[in-house]
Amino acid sequence: MLQAVVSGLILGSIYAIIAQGYYITYITTRTMNFGQGDFLMLGALLGLTSYGAMATSGMPTVLSILAALLIVAAVMSLLGWGLERVAIRPLQHAHSIGWILSTVAVSIMIRNIAMLIWGRNVIPFPSPFGSEVVRIGDVGITRHELFIAVCAIVIMACLFFFLNKSLLGKALAAVAFNADAASLMGINPRRMAVLAFALSCALAGIGGILVGPITNTAFFMGATLGLKAFAAAIIGGLENPLGILLGGLLLGVIEQVFSLYNSAYKDASAFVLILIVLIFMPQGLLGKKVKEKF
Repeated sequence: MLQAVVSGLILGSIYAIIAQGYYITYITTRTMNFGQGDFLMLGALLGLTSYGAMATSGMPTVLSILAALLIVAAVMSLLGWGLERVAIRPLQHAHSIGWILSTVAVSIMIRNIAMLIWGRNVIPFPSPFGSEVVRIGDVGITRHELFIAVCAIVIMACLFFFLNKSLLGKALAAVAFNADAASLMGINPRRMAVLAFALSCALAGIGGILVGPITNTAFFMGATLGLKAFAAAIIGGLENPLGILLGGLLLGVIEQVFSLYNSAYKDASAFVLILIVLIFMPQGLLGKKVKEKF
């Protein structure tokens, strides 16, 4: 059981990283990328290709994986900029849901392009840190899982600092609070929207590299992972980053515990949990309660 909890926390930290992308775009623009999972998939495949090219050129393992992370983050940020300009901005009108369909359409395009480039089959993504297991008492953790845990802590800390302490983060918060007032203070809401989507897609790409070695790396991997990350955001509270972190960790643990009894329950448990939370706490675990006015 303890092993399942630890594995669940590591998996849940990846869900939380991806789900933070939903949070950033939602608070800034009241829209989000429903193709987030396919951006994760593209990040995993780009990371695999980048890491493989650098490793075969003789670059040290640590430098290779760090360079792959930087390349993926840069490419995905650029794609996030394009997504906002093409699929969000033209359709972001009051009472419009066109942006939902446009982000789904972009994700389908990305999935098919990935299939043409990397093929239909699962591609082995061996961990750059090998398969050696580190024993901590009765719990076994691979070096790659330790790498995921360290990356998750660093990313969450950097994200917290960026959103709460940096000028750009405060500008995002100002747009989220009141876009009209922010624009009067000299903040460009459109630029903040571009920044939000670039950051969101970069987080998805980094999540793809982290999850690649512990799952099936292929063009179809993104849909389920994207849905689970969205479930984590809803469970924790879509407008609360700490709640999203809690939702991701909780979801990961529940999945792993359920898989002890029957692996077929692993995926279903995520959606059972989200239904329970929505019934009793529609705002999420740490979301703000909205008073209904009649």
